[in-house]
Amino acid sequence: MLVALLIQAAVYAHPEQLVDTAWVAAHAADANVRVVDMRQSGYADGHVPGAIYLSPVAIRDAKAAPTFLPTPAAFEQMMARLGISDATRVIAYDERGGIYAARLWFVLNYFGHTNVALMNGGWIAWTAENRAKSTGVPTPATATFTARPHPEMVATAADVMASINKPGVKIIDARTTGEIEGRDLRGIKHGGFIESSVPVYWEDLLDPQARTFKSADEIRKIYQERGVLPSQQVIAYCQVGMRASVDLFALHLIGYTNLRNYYGAWEEWGNRDDTPIKTK
Repeated sequence: MLVALLIQAAVYAHPEQLVDTAWVAAHAADANVRVVDMRQSGYADGHVPGAIYLSPVAIRDAKAAPTFLPTPAAFEQMMARLGISDATRVIAYDERGGIYAARLWFVLNYFGHTNVALMNGGWIAWTAENRAKSTGVPTPATATFTARPHPEMVATAADVMASINKPGVKIIDARTTGEIEGRDLRGIKHGGFIESSVPVYWEDLLDPQARTFKSADEIRKIYQERGVLPSQQVIAYCQVGMRASVDLFALHLIGYTNLRNYYGAWEEWGNRDDTPIKTK
């Protein structure tokens, strides 16, 4: 019994949300699989054979407060053009360990499409293993995608204000120390952090060399040492919702369930004059 519990504690609660490069190489051409390249650049120079390209900035609308998400109709059209249907298994990757791919994972889940995974290690792992590359651009047939929004997965600025110092809610800041301390403004009007938030930098969840996700036990330890517990509601934020998505992905991997992304993020919070900001 003890051995079984130890084994259970050591594995991901949702291992299907991560696939390795060997799986992608074997299944990228499957009719029900769509591999999505989410890198900032480099697609034309070579990508996973059969992968389609989606810009990492295409799935956040900076003018669409309070959620900053694409409309259901716009997202349906975007997925349809990529050949992603309600039955498609989506595999996303990027060149940084998941910072862009995890945002697509989050947005797809928000719109009710849970059959999505990250290629663990992304383009770094793919190239390190000298796997095949392609410069061809697929032209997938238009698919039918149905958006089924889950508003409980997104926190607005008002939601975050109501959650400051609230028992049972933990706010996670996925940004750098420089941003949190207000030294690195990155074009934002005000620097600092949200009161009662705890820092969990997204890259700390990855192996520093391989850029693959750490083990379930290592990830669990990172959050629990900061007082982030499975019984709590977790709201994660960064600057534009990408790094926060990595935190939420990692928490989902280890079985946390009440997860929300403050998708307006510091780009909204730090540019407003009516939001409370703490400084160090």
